[in-house]
Amino acid sequence: MSSVRIFLRKRENKDGSCPLSLRITKNRKSSYIFIGQSLLASQWDDKNQRVKKSHPNSKRLNNFLLKKVAETNDKLLELEIEKDDISSKIVKRKLKPTIGINFFAQAELFIANLKQSGKYNRVTTDKPRIDRFREFLKGEEIAFQDITISLLNKYRAYLKGTRKIKERTIINHLIIIRTIYNQAIKEQIVDAKNYPFGKDKVKIKFPESIKIGLDSDEVKKLENLDLSINA
Repeated sequence: MSSVRIFLRKRENKDGSCPLSLRITKNRKSSYIFIGQSLLASQWDDKNQRVKKSHPNSKRLNNFLLKKVAETNDKLLELEIEKDDISSKIVKRKLKPTIGINFFAQAELFIANLKQSGKYNRVTTDKPRIDRFREFLKGEEIAFQDITISLLNKYRAYLKGTRKIKERTIINHLIIIRTIYNQAIKEQIVDAKNYPFGKDKVKIKFPESIKIGLDSDEVKKLENLDLSINA
């Protein structure tokens, strides 16, 4: 029989957090699947397999982890019924595509990390953009591999047509999706080959701003302006 456990890797990210993974053990051999969540070592209760309350998003993360363990155990049971001598590496290969983290779970972690870093201005601007993407999807979850060029073009049209949002703000909405996608690639939970941004894909480029200069009369008025009352 196989066993599944949440494991906090000791390898630290640049921000000092450590990635969580599913550790699948069979016949005393283990394989790991990264699930796109990272914590400070002090925020993880290894004995009870729980995120400590010191984490600002502990309740939601614990629910997420419970769901992933349950999904993995269900899939393992299916695989073992089919073939009892399956190895941990084969289990990992068969499980990884089906238990990959969805975009909004990664987005929640992104926002939680901003709060933890005290970047509340970023939270104020980025969270509504994430919510608008969820609104476009009618509240449905979405896997990273389903964020395609076609979908993003439809989202751009939605923002412009339905929401009446200007092009520069539309670009900001796409940037937050790209940022979260890059984070998922870094955490090794999505393959970079599915990346929908870049050359020959969805390009993110701010429109050129229109610069309006002063005419000669306005320049003369500025030159002759009496500032003595402020002296």
